[in-house]
Amino acid sequence: MKILVTGASGQLGSYVMDHMQNDTDVAGVDICESERESHRQLVGRVDIRDMEAMRKACRDADAVVHLAAQVSVVKSIEDPLWDLDINVAGTVTTLRAAQEEEVPLFVYISTAAVYGDPLRIPIDEDHPADPISFYGVSKLSSEHYVRAFSRSFGLDHIIVRPFNLYSPRADPGSPYSGVITRFVENAKDGKRLIIEGDGEQTRDFIHARDTARMIALCLRSDVRNVTLNCASGRGISINELASTVADVCPRQVDIGYGPPRTGDIRHSLGDPSRAMELMGFEPTTSLAEGLSSFFED
Repeated sequence: MKILVTGASGQLGSYVMDHMQNDTDVAGVDICESERESHRQLVGRVDIRDMEAMRKACRDADAVVHLAAQVSVVKSIEDPLWDLDINVAGTVTTLRAAQEEEVPLFVYISTAAVYGDPLRIPIDEDHPADPISFYGVSKLSSEHYVRAFSRSFGLDHIIVRPFNLYSPRADPGSPYSGVITRFVENAKDGKRLIIEGDGEQTRDFIHARDTARMIALCLRSDVRNVTLNCASGRGISINELASTVADVCPRQVDIGYGPPRTGDIRHSLGDPSRAMELMGFEPTTSLAEGLSSFFED
């Protein structure tokens, strides 16, 4: 099986490459060079909006795993046209290239942000999709393009919606980094962890390593044309998250509170049962184990 991974130098893409490179013919594309030495010969510098380059990258592939995206909610609000160009136009270009090169399967990595404010907990795949951010809108729009290519051209697909993805490979220098990365970097620097609001808001954190393993299960499955949550199925409060960071950090950590963030979703919890049933997926990385890896040399 020959697999093409877009966004292969990114956080999740690097775990997908790790998971597959030893027993699969895998190659990647990205606009950035991979930081991982073992991936550099496998990842080409390609912009997903370049049709000819993407057609060449897709040639003879058995599946495309489309990870390349602009992933910041904040950035999407600051520059919605840029978000649209990368997330929608880039996805359509990649779909068109895969279709023209007769790739049998397109695995699209979406996001739980497509759900917006949850009407019920836990959130299953049949929950209404009503995103509240431009990022969520662009990812949902791309989902519709993926399904439309399936209907129009017979390009089989699987859509994966990760919940709160995290790993030590997230960029700590980004101003758009998630709460785990911010907490860990503050803990390492001896700074106080500031919880926004009362800390009782909950999130479903899923390690990028588990998400990469689920993607591999999708590629090896006969199941097609489905949408799947990738979630731990456990809601973690921000208070519990901060406490766990303090427990695993080798130095003393102080925790404080600040004003609540405007427009923050109160609770988010994914239902992973469909992926468990269809793919045999089970998350294996506990929060404490995942956070401990941030402090390893």
